[in-house]
Amino acid sequence: MPIDIRLERPDDIDRVYAIEAAAFGGDAHARLVDALRADDALILSHVAEINGDIVGHAAYSFVSVTDGDCARHFPALGPIGVDPRRQGRGIGSALVRAGLRALTEAEYELVFLVGSPRYYPRFGYQPAQPLGFTSDYVKPGGKHEHFMVALLQESFPDGVRGHVRFHPAFVEVD
Repeated sequence: MPIDIRLERPDDIDRVYAIEAAAFGGDAHARLVDALRADDALILSHVAEINGDIVGHAAYSFVSVTDGDCARHFPALGPIGVDPRRQGRGIGSALVRAGLRALTEAEYELVFLVGSPRYYPRFGYQPAQPLGFTSDYVKPGGKHEHFMVALLQESFPDGVRGHVRFHPAFVEVD
């Protein structure tokens, strides 16, 4: 069955909430999407449809990368959820690819995420810490492979290193 990826519409919000809650076994990620939406912080919000039924969702918001007095902003993927009854059928992959395509077309240079180090490298994501990035999601001396970045342009942006802070809603919604 073909998977159609499109931008979220206002009438999708209840279904998006249900998918995120079901995908993560609780409503924390669904509330996070609602908080990002309420703060007008979603820079991209895709839904995946099969035969007109929404079966997946991916949200993108900005992170700030701070190095001393210099701060730059880049998109971050998350959360992304797929209806548990439809997982393992390429829906999440289709959402990730559509997001990377849209962000590349918008000429962003990097995109961050916190996620599975077994899943996301197939899309070009790699551990961010060895590239000079830190995050509150990585404890000093702790595992860092889940904190990742993907390069969206042909070369790594000059001088971009530092501490990556996600939108405050990521901390507020727990």
